[in-house]
Amino acid sequence: MRFSKILLIITVVCVVFAAAGCGGPSGSGTTADSQGKVKLVFWSHQEDAIVNAYKKLISKYQDSHPDVTIEYQTFPYDVYNQKLKASFSAKQPPDVAEFFGTWVPEYTKNNALVEIPDSENVKKAYYDAPLGGYMRDNKLYGLPMEYNIENGGMLIHPQMLRDKGLDQPPSTWTELVDYAKKLTVREGNVIKVKGFDFVSSDNITFTFLSLILQQGASFWGDDGHVNFSTPEAQKAMSALVSLVADDKVTDLTAFGGELDTSDYFYRGNSAMTYRGPWTISAGINNYKVSDFEYVPVPSFTDSEPVFAAESGWGLAVAKQSKQQEAALDFIRFVSEKDNLEAWNTDTFTVPAKKEIAEDPAFQSSNPYMKTSLKILPLGQWIGPVADRDYFFKQVNDNFQLMASGQLGVEDGLANIEKAINSSQDQHK
Repeated sequence: MRFSKILLIITVVCVVFAAAGCGGPSGSGTTADSQGKVKLVFWSHQEDAIVNAYKKLISKYQDSHPDVTIEYQTFPYDVYNQKLKASFSAKQPPDVAEFFGTWVPEYTKNNALVEIPDSENVKKAYYDAPLGGYMRDNKLYGLPMEYNIENGGMLIHPQMLRDKGLDQPPSTWTELVDYAKKLTVREGNVIKVKGFDFVSSDNITFTFLSLILQQGASFWGDDGHVNFSTPEAQKAMSALVSLVADDKVTDLTAFGGELDTSDYFYRGNSAMTYRGPWTISAGINNYKVSDFEYVPVPSFTDSEPVFAAESGWGLAVAKQSKQQEAALDFIRFVSEKDNLEAWNTDTFTVPAKKEIAEDPAFQSSNPYMKTSLKILPLGQWIGPVADRDYFFKQVNDNFQLMASGQLGVEDGLANIEKAINSSQDQHK
């Protein structure tokens, strides 16, 4: 997930990109005006590239649909989820809303979203992982805009590898660990350059889950419970803990800080960093770095590098909207190949739609995505995570205790399993 710091919500701030200004909530009570013009209210979270990409598509849609006006409102990510919940609870939701896929099951469970017409055929156009969160009872309740992938690829500094006599990226997990040891630079007990950094709030969890899957096992048990008591889960977590505690190729010093692990990479503080492809744009645009590559992370086993992924950002229509037909038409328009491809390109996001990811023109114009595009069929939906932030926090908190020697792996996994399963039960 690209935005992982959930702050205490004190106020709700909104920015309105429309003539209406930022007043009280604009809900789904919108109807055709006296001239017969339909007004749709559309909400999304705030991120410059995403906002700009949506604004282009809104303008394009309104040009071809002069009978429709779209009032576009955006909200800081830190408050957006709660703002959505409050609007639906108050029965004043926007007509069209951008959702993060992991949030959607709560809404479909409460019959709050409109089913996508002909969803049985529509879903065939998308990869499984980005669809999962938008599905309920084999029906589709939203259209994914992106494939939210954090696995399968890592940033590397080729020159750092060459300086150690390493001409190619690692091709096996054993080789990855060996490379990481050689690439780590220390001054006394302080790591100046991390050999292989994966210690971020998202990547600890996603890497752990992928290592379980790559052993041919599952991390889900019965009744919506996770199962981290398996030998495969033990082996996966032990491998990650060892990278910190034994191999010492990274540490916990930057965990939870203001900067992302990719920021440290672009500053030259790590040789290999496991991070999603969305971080590439920061290196190119913010840090003006060009001497890096985005390469595959080897599988933990001899099997393919399968992985779990959350369903990312997508669009859905509120059941309470009085303009359902127009709202559905708008999200279908946004999801047409040319429009969605432009959105993916402008936002540097991985396509959820197969025809875009497999388009040679898209691949050619996005060379840094090559690694990710190759493995999209290997991803599977993370599953019915009831509280995304709590789930990841349990893994991260206990990982820190295990990596620092305060807790054994078996006990740490037991803590994670117990806490998450309690949370899952509370959300049934």
